[in-house]
Amino acid sequence: MGFVMARILFILSLCIVAHPLLGQNWRLLHPVLSHTVVINPQNPQVLYIGNWANQMYRSDDGGKSWTLLELGNTSATNFISSVVASSLDTNVLLAGGFGFDGISRSVDRGKSWKRALNDVNNARMWFISEAIIEDNSRPGVFYGARGSTNNGVWESTNNGLTWDSIAVIPSSVTTSLCTIAQRRDSSNIFFLGCEGGVIMRSDDRCRTWRQVPVLRGGLRIKLDSEIPKIVFSVRYPLQGYAPVAISDPSGISDNGGILMTTDGGATWDRMAFADTSFWACDTREGLDGKDDIFIGGFRTSNRPTAIKGDSLVFRSSNGGGIWSRYENIPWGQNDIGDTIRNVWILRYEPVLKRMYMAAETGLFVLDEATSINDQPAVASHETLKISTSPEMLTVSDLDANDDHTTWTMYSMTGVRIAGGAVTNPEVQLISTASLASGAYLLTWGSERRFRTAQIMITR
Repeated sequence: MGFVMARILFILSLCIVAHPLLGQNWRLLHPVLSHTVVINPQNPQVLYIGNWANQMYRSDDGGKSWTLLELGNTSATNFISSVVASSLDTNVLLAGGFGFDGISRSVDRGKSWKRALNDVNNARMWFISEAIIEDNSRPGVFYGARGSTNNGVWESTNNGLTWDSIAVIPSSVTTSLCTIAQRRDSSNIFFLGCEGGVIMRSDDRCRTWRQVPVLRGGLRIKLDSEIPKIVFSVRYPLQGYAPVAISDPSGISDNGGILMTTDGGATWDRMAFADTSFWACDTREGLDGKDDIFIGGFRTSNRPTAIKGDSLVFRSSNGGGIWSRYENIPWGQNDIGDTIRNVWILRYEPVLKRMYMAAETGLFVLDEATSINDQPAVASHETLKISTSPEMLTVSDLDANDDHTTWTMYSMTGVRIAGGAVTNPEVQLISTASLASGAYLLTWGSERRFRTAQIMITR
């Protein structure tokens, strides 16, 4: 690592603070386990959540209503963590994940699925974390980083219909591939984030790979380290960031943190947060032309552990000079009862200027005003007319043809407060007499499709 890079990282390491961010709030959109959130590249209102047990959710209106999508047997014990929507044809989706063998493909926005890639010997074929991507210079060309059994890189040149193995990473280098990324300014340069704290680089569209320095000139961090995300700056394409996750409580020292490169990925080094475990990262343009960086923490399970990570969400709006922590995030529990506060994906959508967070306890959106022209996230579906009083909530469904079989009220931490059948969709009365003042999330519909509204109770 050059002297200039070392000096930059030294200065940044002196500027970490943890004061809370005021006037910016993460709002719960959907209280389900969310391993990823994907945005339609042609329509930013269309969102997809990677859930568990062969399930995904789609929203066509920015999170105000959701449709359940099934990729297979819903008794499966898998997690959908790698999803991509084709920019060539946005009806086409590709999906994989942890415990999800191979890659499945949909041509109808997730209504039906077919297996596009699986191991001929039925060996595990997991695509763990952001491990399927579309080439940024060739729409319809995809790459996948297989993270189990055989650490191979796969390519599809026909919009995900068929796949070819184009490279294999030796097990002596890493035991698992976690993620794959492409530099924004290049059609040829790609990176792999790997177990062992290894980053690999290809300059020939994923055909050949080599390790690059990741920590003080070394080629790996620790055996249990994982690199689950690599993201490059929008404004400065040679500048990039990579979180490091820690999985072994006995190996915390000089592990974890956030890596940074300023030379296009030729070398990396820790810029902040040593001994802390992170999984998610994204950037947008920040103050004075510097990167606005968001990072999210992670630990391996909800068993007691010394690893610091879950519930940690930080932001630096000046390229890493000063870091601030988000406090008062409405963490709760998800649809399978988990309460661990892992952040799996942070995703910025530049058209509507929204930052999404896919976490263990739900999908969140950051409510903030970054300019006078920003459109705030809408908190209620337009077909639900709602009036509130201290004792009663009145809901009128303006769409007579839509699903309106049940209603459920959640706290903004995802805890189910009340629910029941919709007996009169034109004028449904829901008692709020027992509810404390504050915000609540109402879901309205059926198990397969429902709309949402944020409710404010004041007394």
